[in-house]
Amino acid sequence: AAAIALANAGFRVLVFERNYAPDASGAGIQLSPNATRALQALGVRDRLHAVEPAELVISNAVSRALLATMPLGRKMRDAFNSPYLVCLRADLHEALAKIAGDHPDIEMRYGSLIADFAVHSRGVTAQIEHNRVTEEIPGAALIGADGIRSQIRARLHTGAVPRHGGMSAWRATISASELPDDLRGKSQVRVWLGPGAHLVHYPVGGGREINLVAVTMDRQATESWGEETATEDVVRRLVDWNEAPRSVIAAAPSFRRWSLYEAPLLPHWGKGAATLLGDAAHGMFPFLAQGAASALEDAVTLAEKLRNADAIPVALRSYERLRMPRATKMQSAA
Repeated sequence: AAAIALANAGFRVLVFERNYAPDASGAGIQLSPNATRALQALGVRDRLHAVEPAELVISNAVSRALLATMPLGRKMRDAFNSPYLVCLRADLHEALAKIAGDHPDIEMRYGSLIADFAVHSRGVTAQIEHNRVTEEIPGAALIGADGIRSQIRARLHTGAVPRHGGMSAWRATISASELPDDLRGKSQVRVWLGPGAHLVHYPVGGGREINLVAVTMDRQATESWGEETATEDVVRRLVDWNEAPRSVIAAAPSFRRWSLYEAPLLPHWGKGAATLLGDAAHGMFPFLAQGAASALEDAVTLAEKLRNADAIPVALRSYERLRMPRATKMQSAA
């Protein structure tokens, strides 16, 4: 997203990606109106294979009692002039990667690691490792958009390591036909709240599939992105729940487990011609569904500040001053 926004602002962008291929790990993603507005600015929103749910339904996971409902659909469009959508994370990755890959001013370099960098009066020089070959590449700016365990953040802020929240998210995607009609919720985002745990499920893939995310207390920390685990491991953590949400979980053949971390709150993000973006700057717990949305907002704001900037470091500090209060508020609330 940052690469697309910057290229559209007139920059040539090199993307150094540690993985050797695009990584679409994850299951579903909720895109609130601030996220879809950013995607519209990037030219991505209309390419998404997404579902626009009609309402949010929140229930007690133990008694099945209805706790609250909130209209989405037209209500969100009217209130915020942009829709609330849900989709597969892989579909969002694919749409972004397709636009970035086709852009003449974006070069994607997979299997490349930024091992080190130096900020200086002319901008920044990055030391790139690719297939055991090291190369030094100069640039006007370095944007550390490298996630919750950001190596760029570690260089800019020594000791700023992510904190494990004592929780895990268990994710799966199942066929909608696996669920009873009353739980299928073709136009609903369903939330089940229980003691120390919750479950969210909503339609993806044009309504043919259902994305599930259960969050439970879990002291076992792992750095794996999606460690496969048996459905029984999730079910046994929710033995006191009502049969309805338990049946949703039981319908999944297996789950992938993510330990939940948050990034440290930083006094500032960048230095000179280097800054941070997305989870590298403000990785947050998922309870407001704003992690991706805030990163998309960062990308659009960064490009706006750098467009026609007289001095790159000054523009980066302006970006940080504008984004830090909002991102910190989101992270703290989450």
